[in-house]
Amino acid sequence: MARHTTVRQRPPAADEDTFVSGVLEATDWTRRHGRTIVIALVAVVVAIAAVLYYRNYRAALEARAASELENVRQIAASGNVQLAARQLNEFVAKYNGTHAGSEGRLLLGQTMLEEGNPQGAIPVVQPLANDLNDPLGPSAALLLGAAYEAANQIPQAEATYLRVGDKAPMDYQRRDALEDAARLKLQHNDAAGAAALYQRILAAIPDTTTGRSVYEMRLAQAQAQAENAGKK
Repeated sequence: MARHTTVRQRPPAADEDTFVSGVLEATDWTRRHGRTIVIALVAVVVAIAAVLYYRNYRAALEARAASELENVRQIAASGNVQLAARQLNEFVAKYNGTHAGSEGRLLLGQTMLEEGNPQGAIPVVQPLANDLNDPLGPSAALLLGAAYEAANQIPQAEATYLRVGDKAPMDYQRRDALEDAARLKLQHNDAAGAAALYQRILAAIPDTTTGRSVYEMRLAQAQAQAENAGKK
């Protein structure tokens, strides 16, 4: 039998030349830009190391702040309000920007309010109260409203309560704020305004909600006061 011989075709010389030329060009480019490549790689490594370091640093800072806050809480719970206020002032300055620092800020505001120093509490809680999307923001804003009340700054207190009532993320936060605003209106002879706020509260809660009857009673009382005021 005749043996069949397979003839392998070699790539055209032009293709080989193109391939070799490409390799040479790549090698030449790498040699000319080697320093730039090394610098870029080093920059990437440094950036990754910086991110890891910052994460570790923040974690350690948060843990240390949480531990120190617990110690300050114990001082506050002991009834030594003046010492607690002094410790909290130092704590907030030291750990500003941490979650525990925000908790300390809120606790400091409460302590100052208990000391009868609402004017001092206002600037302490105001930065935290400005952000209602912060987990502690609505609580700080309600405390700010209480501080305005205690300082007899009634328009600011009402505006603060209404802002929480309009923009707080949770239903109960909005309800509590509207209730405070309605109470404030009743105390300052605006029964019609209070009735409108109680209507807002009732419109936002189901008929089967526990405690709904309390708001219905308060609405009836506010409406009656408004009607009597209109007859005078």
